[in-house]
Amino acid sequence: MIIVHGENLPPFYALAEPLEKDSRRLSQLNEAFLETEEPKIIANYCKDVQETLLLGESLREPSKKDKGKLSAYLQKLRSLSSRQEVIYQLYRKSLLGAIETNDKQKFEHLASIELEPLHHPRVRSETIAFYQKNFSDHSIKNLDSLCKEQALEAKSIQFSMDQEQAYEEHLRILKRSEVRGIKQTAKIGSRSSVIVVGERNAKGEMVFEAENLNPYLVTLSLDFEKLTNLKANHSLPLYVELPGHTKKEILALSPIVASSITDYQSSYGWVKGSAFAQHDDTYIYRLPFAAGTNVRISQGYNGGLSHKGLSAYAIDFSLPIGTSIYAAREGEVVGVDVSNNLGGPSPQYRTFMNYVNIRHSDGTLGNYYHLKLGGSAVKIGDVVKKGQLIAYSGNTGYTTAPHLHFSVSKVDPVSMRRPMNLPIKIQTLEGIVSYPHEGEYYTVQ
Repeated sequence: MIIVHGENLPPFYALAEPLEKDSRRLSQLNEAFLETEEPKIIANYCKDVQETLLLGESLREPSKKDKGKLSAYLQKLRSLSSRQEVIYQLYRKSLLGAIETNDKQKFEHLASIELEPLHHPRVRSETIAFYQKNFSDHSIKNLDSLCKEQALEAKSIQFSMDQEQAYEEHLRILKRSEVRGIKQTAKIGSRSSVIVVGERNAKGEMVFEAENLNPYLVTLSLDFEKLTNLKANHSLPLYVELPGHTKKEILALSPIVASSITDYQSSYGWVKGSAFAQHDDTYIYRLPFAAGTNVRISQGYNGGLSHKGLSAYAIDFSLPIGTSIYAAREGEVVGVDVSNNLGGPSPQYRTFMNYVNIRHSDGTLGNYYHLKLGGSAVKIGDVVKKGQLIAYSGNTGYTTAPHLHFSVSKVDPVSMRRPMNLPIKIQTLEGIVSYPHEGEYYTVQ
């Protein structure tokens, strides 16, 4: 078996390295436990992986005459990826069959090998339930780690719910005398980085002024729990966009009967981005990496781990730390934070995620997450071209492994309080991709 280590790892060999690691695990599987009519399906797969590694190693310094060899190598990688998925399907079917028939011996053999299908939500859930019921001695160390992973995810879900509830608690309208103190301590992205002030003017009107301290556009919502003898000059609740670093009057309340008492109770909230953006669905994005790079999708649309609900249309690319990231679409840089160096598989790391946000011409945001410490090649206000270097990948924030999380988003127009990801089309060497799936490989054109 070929094993290559160190700084001299051939670049094209590296593309097949995940398959090589996977084949080492698969070679431990007893093929008799897989429900397949194809003889030696795993042995043949592992043999072909080794042959592909040899081809990749020979492309250490490819020249023009190696163009055909490189094309054949990339084709072999795609073929191996498809065959890998077939074996994974057989593995899932066999493991769930062992659970259904209460075959503990078969279960122990299959589940003791750390393979990607174990992380599929249904497989993981049923595997853990069967393990905890039938293996009180905790004899399968791999599954002990899986149990911890599920517990962490449950905490993450609860954390997300808590965050959403915290957002629902709208912010208090300030008096002008309070603004200076708030602005002195407000950080970009903090709850107090968008301020609404309510003051009565000489006409007896209650005037509300909003200020966005952030460099990016936000959607602000203002609502009233009580209005006594007051009428608004706009429909309520009020939703308004505030560009970065702007201040403007957004609403006025005037007395209905001048001689009567007036009163109100109000609050507000905000979210990064525009709810009124209209995504250009005809736009073809590029993969956010250097030309010729072959990348693997570790979680695609509607991924089982975290790409659900309003976050369904996001893509995770498995990458080594320090991989160059390029703009998938042209636009203006409106958000950058690369000051963090912490990351891990726990919700407590969420606030340490480094990122770059780019506003597109249609009002949507391109989001590049989990970047390395100091891993930005751009600054707020820069106008970047499609394919321009913008950042370097990392492993910061809530993450289980180094990767780039990429999405295009706007504000959810229903709740007006949450960002939502949008489906996009991506140009690859293999063609235009509209629905990226976990485990697929794509090459940057």
